[in-house]
Amino acid sequence: MVGIDAYSALDEGFRRWGPVPDAELAMAHAIFRPHRVPTRTLLQHAGAPAERVSFIVRGLTRMFYVGEGGVERTKGFRAEGELVCSYAAALRNKPSQLFIETLEPAELLTADRPAFVRLCAGHPAWAAVLGAMTERLFLDEERRHRQLLTEDATTRYRAFVAGQPALAARLTQRQIAAYVGVSAEALSRIRTALAVR
Repeated sequence: MVGIDAYSALDEGFRRWGPVPDAELAMAHAIFRPHRVPTRTLLQHAGAPAERVSFIVRGLTRMFYVGEGGVERTKGFRAEGELVCSYAAALRNKPSQLFIETLEPAELLTADRPAFVRLCAGHPAWAAVLGAMTERLFLDEERRHRQLLTEDATTRYRAFVAGQPALAARLTQRQIAAYVGVSAEALSRIRTALAVR
């Protein structure tokens, strides 16, 4: 089982976004249940509803789409201290278009989405927390779209490695390539070209 320190991490994770009263955090503890999952566990299937919200105590996840021919394109990663779910599917109450899988053994605290929605509707502090989280997601999405539309693959790769070195160190080159938007072979050529400069 995930230890009691997991709930301290949950409290810290929420309070990073805004002041949440102790009583509200106690209510969050009641709906977030601990569990451990191995590497390559699918937390969300494309085509299925977004039924759960998970807080990552330890571990790393990726969100990805599968296109024609089974080509995977990574939307993003979530690590310790972050919530992970299919946000668009949850907001629209429609099936998810993306997959979410663990890239490492993970310790999670997971809540059923309806219970989380009820919790967040019960106190103004949650509206502030969700607003701050949504703003961060919007800014991240805008940056990602700008990079994909205006920068070449080499620039995107260099920005990712420079901007998130700790995350890059936890990923395989294939996983980084899927995020940068190139094949693993193309990324290998980029890395070789950068090494000889």
